[in-house]
Amino acid sequence: MSFDLTYGLLFEVTLFHNYFLDSGEDIFESMSDDDKDKMLQKFSTDAFIALTPTQETHTIFKNFKMVFKKTKTGFRVYIKVKETDEPIKIDPFIKIPADLSLNFLITINDYQFENYTNLDFALNQIFLFSNVRPPKEPLTFEYLPKIDDNKIISDAYLVSEETSADLISTLQPSEKQDVFGILSLTFQGDNSSENIINDLGEMLTPHFKIHFNNRKTLWRYINRKAATAIETKTTKPLTRSGFVEIDPATDFLVPQPASSSYPNPSVKSITKDNGAYYSEIFI
Repeated sequence: MSFDLTYGLLFEVTLFHNYFLDSGEDIFESMSDDDKDKMLQKFSTDAFIALTPTQETHTIFKNFKMVFKKTKTGFRVYIKVKETDEPIKIDPFIKIPADLSLNFLITINDYQFENYTNLDFALNQIFLFSNVRPPKEPLTFEYLPKIDDNKIISDAYLVSEETSADLISTLQPSEKQDVFGILSLTFQGDNSSENIINDLGEMLTPHFKIHFNNRKTLWRYINRKAATAIETKTTKPLTRSGFVEIDPATDFLVPQPASSSYPNPSVKSITKDNGAYYSEIFI
């Protein structure tokens, strides 16, 4: 039997955000494959987020012959493998401990991220995306979704202040600032469906997903000259692309003249009032 040294895909992580992928009221998940491709061509995670390996994880990469590669939608991690005459069997060149973890810092690139992302943000809590439940988290802990899971990131991924402090304490001093979240992947997780390697140490090449939803707001149109304000009956989606049509006769609490125009809001002017989010548009 002959063998050669090469690299194989260990796992992949994809990040989506519906603010960038939806078009007006057209939902990305419901689009045709062609329309999805068009939206993805314009999409890059660099527009809103940075996801980088911790210093400790960089050391693990070096020791286990792993390579981190960014993509437009996230990243992939490759590892040196033994390429044998048995193509189905793929073994890492260096045996990986089942309890070894890789950690990645998640920081926000866009100061308006909170405005268009459908999450609540807490001062002393961070988001955790992991295939292992921290010991101080409840049994209802939300595990990191896989690419085919129909799951949107919610506040359920926001871990307790105690767990957040524990996670931050493991970072180097230079890594502790402005942490939005941590992606933590253990080679064998709590559930076998999220394992990166099997019991024999062979690669399973899972594909994980972090999918953010866009915020929906009530739209409040303010006429400064007339000192009046009108608002929509229901929330409307915030998207970078497309246009949401407003029907003056049916969309407002009080019907408005059909001759008036109602532009879509910017994500810059958002207020929170009694638990509801409002987009303010000055006309």
